[in-house]
Amino acid sequence: MSVTVSDLLKLPSLQQARVIGGAGGLKKVVSSISVLESTDPGVLINEVFRHNKYPGSEIVITGFLNCINDVERQCSNLLRLIEGGEVGMVLYYVGVYLPQVDRRLIEIADANDFVLICMPEGQRYLRYSDLIADVTECIYKDRLVPGSLVSDILARISSAPHHRQTVGTALQMLCAELGCSAVLTTHEGNILNLATWPSGMEDPVREGIERYLPLSAEQTCVPCPFLADTEMSCISIHSDLAQPLRLTLIKVGAPLGASLVEQAADIMRICINIWGKQHGAVAIHELVRAILQDEPLKMRRLAEIFHVDVASVHELWMLCGADAGVVEQRIEQDLALVRQCADTVVGAIYEGQPVMCLSTPHSLRETESTIREILSCVLETSPDAVVVRCSGLSNTTSCRRAYLLTLDNLEDARRIFPHKKMFLQGELELAASCRKRIDEGEAAAVRRTLPLAALQADREYHDLLDTACIFLLDCDGSVTRTAEMLFLHKNTIKYRLQRIADLLGYRLGKMPETIELYRSAAVYRLLHEAR
Repeated sequence: MSVTVSDLLKLPSLQQARVIGGAGGLKKVVSSISVLESTDPGVLINEVFRHNKYPGSEIVITGFLNCINDVERQCSNLLRLIEGGEVGMVLYYVGVYLPQVDRRLIEIADANDFVLICMPEGQRYLRYSDLIADVTECIYKDRLVPGSLVSDILARISSAPHHRQTVGTALQMLCAELGCSAVLTTHEGNILNLATWPSGMEDPVREGIERYLPLSAEQTCVPCPFLADTEMSCISIHSDLAQPLRLTLIKVGAPLGASLVEQAADIMRICINIWGKQHGAVAIHELVRAILQDEPLKMRRLAEIFHVDVASVHELWMLCGADAGVVEQRIEQDLALVRQCADTVVGAIYEGQPVMCLSTPHSLRETESTIREILSCVLETSPDAVVVRCSGLSNTTSCRRAYLLTLDNLEDARRIFPHKKMFLQGELELAASCRKRIDEGEAAAVRRTLPLAALQADREYHDLLDTACIFLLDCDGSVTRTAEMLFLHKNTIKYRLQRIADLLGYRLGKMPETIELYRSAAVYRLLHEAR
């Protein structure tokens, strides 16, 4: 969970307050509250936001008491606060000391979704301390509720200015959220980013890290060797970078739990993958990972960062069995092809396989053409490659189910349909159903093949059985294709189909009678191929 500006407006000390600007920022997350009564906007750069630090997500209290009649200075301070990552401002003593709220302040707030809140006007006896106590208690209680630290940090960093979306910013936010110092280093101990809690501890933390790292192994909640009454946790970060990094968390007093340490590592891995690369490259595969691992909070935050409408995702495509080198070379080209037939496409290599989550394609013709083009390029070097298309998915949770369905049943589906290069979800579900019946035991499997038993009365039983299976499973009920696959004349196939119809009492393809025969053929082939 996380506290937003909108949540704060429900507090007793803000119930009489009004939002006068920046209403677009009401859903921004608030991490803390502070008081600002500065005259010189330069102070915000040199003192409050020094060394290019970006604490972010604070809400600020002020009465502009040191620049009551200087609107230009008020506007400059407001812009500096926005640049520094603050989410809003609560104005006190309007109509008492501050004559009025100038229209220019409201315009700046609206333009930047910086929430401008005005306390009841003309109230001389309002106290900053009431609001500080309310907000602090609200944030403290929220942090006691189990929730997703990953989602909260991603929410805050996604609302930061674009140039502030960096690994360093994420580390600073993590430091503030956990109330601990956080240091990102190489495994050799070289410091890459550092944020300390409380502030002003940079030098002793830096010196201690440089003295005692690298550590030989990962450690959780061990006494810090260079700060008294302090616990330290070290964990490896396995990102897309060639070499793993290490996150060290240093906490005074009560140690961090293992769950928070793991979430902190997850945050840094995601942020390194997204913002830790050169030339501004982004790791969209983090969004794909969140979808396929069914992590909705993380998924929504990443979708906001990448500006992806995940609600429009209704299909999952996978390229399976392709050579790893080809996969790496082709992924961007394949994504470009798919974007021509669907409005929303998110794709990446996940666990060695190209996976694409996309909206419903414009037409079936475009879909089939795109898949044929992808396969034509891949089959030259990977003849065993196939494409899986799961369509009509209701949401991203269904995407994960489709992904797991593919992992569990594609091998069996390929045994049932050995000549296919494109598999649909129904074929995977059929394979799963057949496997379930087989796993129930031989008796259950035999029962499933009973519809084929009628063919045993004919002396050409094996020929009829092969023809029925190929006609149903491989050739979509086409006499011509069945003849081509068996290297026989069409009249021979027609004769066999007529003989099958005589034995069964109905023609192949007649519904619903053929449904059970189709399933029987699939079970038979899976049993036969398994031997």
